[in-house]
Amino acid sequence: MKKLQILLVIGIVSFTFINLSAQEITSFPGTWGEEFYQDKEKLTWKEVNKIMMESQVAQVQWQKSKKQALGGLLFGAVNFGSTIWLVSNLDKNEPLTAPLITAAGSGLVGAIFFKMAMKNKKNAILEYNDNLGNGTSFRLTPTSNENGIGLALKF
Repeated sequence: MKKLQILLVIGIVSFTFINLSAQEITSFPGTWGEEFYQDKEKLTWKEVNKIMMESQVAQVQWQKSKKQALGGLLFGAVNFGSTIWLVSNLDKNEPLTAPLITAAGSGLVGAIFFKMAMKNKKNAILEYNDNLGNGTSFRLTPTSNENGIGLALKF
């Protein structure tokens, strides 16, 4: 009977520590884009993507962010092409109205897509971090009362 109690206590403690292993994700602007960290450990883009795709609350906004970033890249390519068109017309002394409107419009739409992608990425990370504390897990907390000092399970 004593061995069963010890085994049960060890199981509860190890289960508690397994539930506490998930940590919040933070992002900081870096030289080549955002850098993601979990505690002091730097995460790669693939690791963050895997974590976000496994989270049910953050998955929708993360996917939306990736699609909007792709749209921003496409409009960025259109902007690059229209800028080359503008410079080419400038060298040839041809009308600049159409390439100028195309460059300005594609740049504006691309910037809007990137802004929305960053907003959804931030919201996905915030939702993921917010959901970490709302699980159905329990934790051990130290407690003391008239019976002595010990550990209590909090749900």
